[in-house]
Amino acid sequence: MSDQEKNLMYKTSNILKKDTSMMKLNDIIEELVRVIESKTKDE
Repeated sequence: MSDQEKNLMYKTSNILKKDTSMMKLNDIIEELVRVIESKTKDE
């Protein structure tokens, strides 16, 4: 795993507050989109 991949995995795990290392990419993207949508609704 490259440093870039490790960094991205760390950041997504931090944002989603759970281990994303075993998640499918689609699932990670869906959850990230939910987080972004919920944050933009507040503004």
